Amino acid sequence: MDTDIRQPLDELAAFQRTPTVLQNYANYILYFADILAMMLTSLVVYFGAQYYVDDGPAAYFRYGMAVVIAVVTFSIFGFSSGQYEWQRFKQQVRAPFITFGGMVFAFGALLLIGFMFKITESFSRLWITSWFAGFSLYILISRLMLVWYFSRPSQATRGSIFRRRALILGAGEVGQQVVEHMRRFNDQNIDLVGCLDDRGTRLPPSDNGVPLLGNTDLADEMVRQHGIDLIIVAMPWQASARIEMFVRKFSSWSVDVYLAPDKLGFLYADRPVLRVGGAYFLSLQARPISEWNAVVKRVKDVVVSLAAIAIFSPVLALVALAIKLESKGPVLFIQERFGFNNETIRVFKFRSMFTDRGDQRGAQQTVAGDPRVTRVGRFIRKTSIDELPQLFNVLLGNMSLVGPRPHATGMHSGGELLHDLLSDYASRHRVKPGVTGWAQCNGWRGETDTQEKLDKRIEHDLFYIENWSVSLDIIIIIKTALMLVRRDKNAY
Repeated sequence: MDTDIRQPLDELAAFQRTPTVLQNYANYILYFADILAMMLTSLVVYFGAQYYVDDGPAAYFRYGMAVVIAVVTFSIFGFSSGQYEWQRFKQQVRAPFITFGGMVFAFGALLLIGFMFKITESFSRLWITSWFAGFSLYILISRLMLVWYFSRPSQATRGSIFRRRALILGAGEVGQQVVEHMRRFNDQNIDLVGCLDDRGTRLPPSDNGVPLLGNTDLADEMVRQHGIDLIIVAMPWQASARIEMFVRKFSSWSVDVYLAPDKLGFLYADRPVLRVGGAYFLSLQARPISEWNAVVKRVKDVVVSLAAIAIFSPVLALVALAIKLESKGPVLFIQERFGFNNETIRVFKFRSMFTDRGDQRGAQQTVAGDPRVTRVGRFIRKTSIDELPQLFNVLLGNMSLVGPRPHATGMHSGGELLHDLLSDYASRHRVKPGVTGWAQCNGWRGETDTQEKLDKRIEHDLFYIENWSVSLDIIIIIKTALMLVRRDKNAY
């Protein structure tokens, strides 16, 4: 091996002497400390309240069984919720409410068993409440101490006993992406000790702070002598035979082995992984509003739109009469627009333009002082009353109260059709269009005469799709109502 490659490995000598028992098993040590505290607290409380509790072998057995049941149920909850998993160790320490949930589960199980077998009178209420309070105090103090420990600047540095030691197998493009990814998300409790690669002399120098230690034959020595507990295989996935060879080699080692995403995997690194059959799949796109969420949204749409039609029915009648008296033509303007799954839908509006000047395809956007708009039309457009007939679209099911606004099929911006101008435009159609939307209540409505306005509208629509919730719909409806009261300057 070249001297310049061996040198970084020699510099890890002090790192090698760091105790590895606490480092590799800190999660289990915390678990056993919690269990020991639970048992000791029950014992201290029992003898401290000796005057109020029964004594003798029968009482020892009863109270002992209660402690055993509490320990078992607390352990079941702890491991099923993942609070003692090494990968999530630091995050769980900072979220003690999960541990308190385990306590409630354990003591709740005790009470349930006591009621079922009618033996609650055999136990001292003072004992169980004091036990619960004492153990709660232990959890609070222990987690605060651990949070304080982790918050110390020295614990963010390499070599802390609560940090995992990772070795990257592969220093090429994928390996560099792993290092960059870990740098961006540095609160992962992982020390990157170094990289191993058989092409050491052919690799370009790296300034990412993770040394190239040598070739892959050193992996065994690193695991045994330097306390490595995580190996990240960072090789192109097309090198499948080589990756399989390493996996077989590592199978006899007590070490976690992760396969890093390939270049395309890092591009979609924020996507969830789902189990389908016996394999895991990367979800590149999910239906934004599906299953029960779709049911909830539909029920909300029907209930609110029916109520709104009932409340605004006098306004609907008066506006229809005013339109009919001012100019010839139908009361409603029906226009084809893009809807759910990019299908065209017929959208209802009160007619606000002269019949012979209307634009059925929406190729010419309405501008301020547009001569095509009638006097009644200016009023109903300014107050957004012209959109009220779309409540019937909501009842028909081709629109929702809240969603991206449907655009006319011939709508242009800068002389080009919207669906030709923007690559993300069609993504708006993954949900039903809405009477109002996140873009509109944030001021991005009206004429899209600049690229910024168009980009912002699409950006807000996509944000809504990716972050939909019932509460977000309620916020949008409230903000829209406030905008109508204040009179939106972009409505004309």
